[in-house]
Amino acid sequence: MKPELTTLKKLRDMLAFMNLPVYSYLDSDDFAILKVHDMGLEMPYITPTFRPDHYTLVVVKEGEGTFVSGNEVFKVSSGHVFMKRPDIYISSGWTEMKTVYNISFRKDFIANCLPLGIEELLDMDKSNGINYLLNDEEINHMEKLCLELYSQATSMAPIKDEMMSNILIYMLLLIQNHQNEIKTAVLNEKNAAIVTSFRSNMDKNFTMLISGECSSVFRVKEHAELLSISENSLSKIISRSSGKTINQWINEKLIDEITYLLKNTDKSMTEIAQLYAFSELKQFYSFFKKHTQKSAILVRNDFNSSLSEYDHIYKGNVVPIRPNW
Repeated sequence: MKPELTTLKKLRDMLAFMNLPVYSYLDSDDFAILKVHDMGLEMPYITPTFRPDHYTLVVVKEGEGTFVSGNEVFKVSSGHVFMKRPDIYISSGWTEMKTVYNISFRKDFIANCLPLGIEELLDMDKSNGINYLLNDEEINHMEKLCLELYSQATSMAPIKDEMMSNILIYMLLLIQNHQNEIKTAVLNEKNAAIVTSFRSNMDKNFTMLISGECSSVFRVKEHAELLSISENSLSKIISRSSGKTINQWINEKLIDEITYLLKNTDKSMTEIAQLYAFSELKQFYSFFKKHTQKSAILVRNDFNSSLSEYDHIYKGNVVPIRPNW
């Protein structure tokens, strides 16, 4: 049995689905902080697969686990800070959890305090997540900030949102200092905003496909219309700023999504092909093989054959899970 695939987007809905406490102070979709280690999880533990509509920041003071974000795997242990952007598949498996904080937030929550530079602060380049190992002094500082956030979140202070927003911005600035690569591809702030909006719209399009709210993969025409820019101008901006064409971005995203479902769900090939608007199964097979040099069936079979019998607890049931979890 693989992690259950859901279409849940809101933190409170996800907590309720896992039969975890939905605390009274979680009264907003804009921001939430959890002391995950106090929530009664029995180790080892695996979460279902969600597709949150918010940013997720996890500070691991003491613990051991793995996040699967999109088709990327991020191993976390004591001292790690992990963050993912919205509208990406996410699940996690834990073998140890002594002190772990989970922060969920929307861009709008900090936008009022940081009207300029917010896109750069939240950008993760091409990755579905970022994962950094901090030294003892840095992770202790991060924990103090988490505790201050938690104290504000559970208080009745009239300006607690402003206080939390500023603390969160400071944390994100600290994380930004650990980024190893400096993004030099964007030509200017206007183009950077267009690239960011294009990627956000692309992610949302795939989320709408999964939820049944949309029946087609947006290409150049649709993205240009969403951004009120000509197809030619958009193509040039994306290509010059990122080094990839619009179709390359979309095809890579499509392959990432399909590969995730092949590995992590039991959906049939026909179901996956229909989800991503392939008119024929043959077209789906050809597209996948063209871009990966492997057949979809082979990718699934190879992955399934690598499963071990290591056991983890999932909603009260014992299930086999991948060795690297």
